[in-house]
Amino acid sequence: MDRKQVIQKVNSILDTYCTGCFLLHHHRKQYGKKYAQSFCIQKCTVGEQLQKYGRKLVEE
Repeated sequence: MDRKQVIQKVNSILDTYCTGCFLLHHHRKQYGKKYAQSFCIQKCTVGEQLQKYGRKLVEE
């Protein structure tokens, strides 16, 4: 997968799953932005996928 394809895949995932995510909005409202971001990065399966693609971008 080249760099352009990885970026397109990441954008697709963000548009599909993260835009309008109920959990993100709930955690942001209840606990704050920092907690919501931490939740998405550490506990959400979509966040784990995004990290995997991010590592591919760094390696290239």
